[in-house]
Amino acid sequence: LGHEDSLAYHPWVEYKEELCVDNTIKMGVQVNGKSRGEIEIAKDASQEDAMEEAMKQAKVSAQLDGKDIKKVIFVPGRILNIVAK
Repeated sequence: LGHEDSLAYHPWVEYKEELCVDNTIKMGVQVNGKSRGEIEIAKDASQEDAMEEAMKQAKVSAQLDGKDIKKVIFVPGRILNIVAK
């Protein structure tokens, strides 16, 4: 198509593993067992970091308004579940 070199003679693209690794994950947030949102946090984030991000969500804070948090179930990399009454 008008080019001098054939694509067959060009080198393959270099693979860089560090560019393929995700540093952040999306984690579901539940309040009393019902899905209320999703947060994006660092892969190795602690429970406190996840709670801080979850409280920034409007749906989550609306569900927890005026309630006492009885229990927090945190599975790293998977889910954050807040039990409140």
